[in-house]
Amino acid sequence: MWDLTTALQATAVVAGGALAVPPVARGAGGFCAVIGLLGVLQGRTWAPTVAALGLLAWFVGHWSFAVRHDVRYRSAIALWVIDRTPLRWTIPRYWQLRRQRRKTVAC
Repeated sequence: MWDLTTALQATAVVAGGALAVPPVARGAGGFCAVIGLLGVLQGRTWAPTVAALGLLAWFVGHWSFAVRHDVRYRSAIALWVIDRTPLRWTIPRYWQLRRQRRKTVAC
């Protein structure tokens, strides 16, 4: 298996790539996640790493898309994972909406 340094470098590369090219990250990340999960079922040693990195790429790709496109999501799963958890506060648009609501209530 990998050592910690290699795993951190792979995570940084996947997350950076997902931020740079969200459409590719969503597709490739989803594909890698499925392949990794199938590999886990077969007992392959590489499979958990591929599945985890694939899910990370998929997630960061969807998050990046939501930030760039005013809180729109490309899938219902991304909507559920990001919008219904505290992760929604990592998207700047939610902070703008919160400020607008405060101003409306104060007036």
